[in-house]
Amino acid sequence: MVITIARECGSGGHAIASCLAKDFGIELFDKRRLMEEAKLLHQYEENRNFIDETPINSLLYSLALGYADDSLQKRSFQLVKEMTAKKDLVIIGHCSNYIFKDREDVTTIFIHADEEIRIQRLMKKHDLNEKKAVELMKKYDERRASFQKYCTGQHWGIAKHYQLTIDSGTIGIEGTVQMIKQYIECKKSSLQEDKDEV
Repeated sequence: MVITIARECGSGGHAIASCLAKDFGIELFDKRRLMEEAKLLHQYEENRNFIDETPINSLLYSLALGYADDSLQKRSFQLVKEMTAKKDLVIIGHCSNYIFKDREDVTTIFIHADEEIRIQRLMKKHDLNEKKAVELMKKYDERRASFQKYCTGQHWGIAKHYQLTIDSGTIGIEGTVQMIKQYIECKKSSLQEDKDEV
């Protein structure tokens, strides 16, 4: 089982991913875990920009970061697959909906929420005033959109690129976790029914 989580800044995506990993008893791959695994394989420096989800804003910038070579992205995608091979996991960001799109056991999710709710979450979580929270939210949303577009050609957050999109601001963190779990169970039942009919 692979669950991929893409998320707007302040939508609670990391907390949701952590709860899912705990509830299913599977591993969580966030930026820190990917960095640790890449270092163990002595491949962190080569893939640092990918693991850090460095945004690409211009051709000159991408040249400076070494992203001009398309094979670098492909190697980063392959590295993620190698680090997670034969594992059941929840993975956050890193174009994971794209990387794992051909796996039969993948569930791809995008978490979003109303801006005001996200701002309030960021203010509370990071002890920020409203202005700083807005700046943080916009900065990371822009980074994630730019990164996804450059690495995959896909527009970040567009529903058709995910199996499930959820407004965590409406149903909360726990409600979102429960909805994802129900969705996965429905998928399993549907797949089993299809196999039984063959």
